[in-house]
Amino acid sequence: MDKEICICAAIKYKKHKIEVIIRGHRHGDCMYNVFNRPDKKEYKELAQGFITSKNRFVTREQGRRLQDKAGIKSADVDGYRYNTLFSEDLY
Repeated sequence: MDKEICICAAIKYKKHKIEVIIRGHRHGDCMYNVFNRPDKKEYKELAQGFITSKNRFVTREQGRRLQDKAGIKSADVDGYRYNTLFSEDLY
């Protein structure tokens, strides 16, 4: 069975009672898409994270643990920072 890894940045938020996930190359791309929507004032509980190879949303901390478990090194020249995953770590 293949190891689960993070494949792209994502943010998750609630609009009314619906959970919405926006994917992007970097978290900034996701934020741009969310905050340029006309109904942005209706959003609550914004969370940054990642989408995995099993199509799950995970937090930055969960993402870092997945990458470590899969033996994937950071793509960032400075390596991983703290116990958190950044989109710069992916590519």
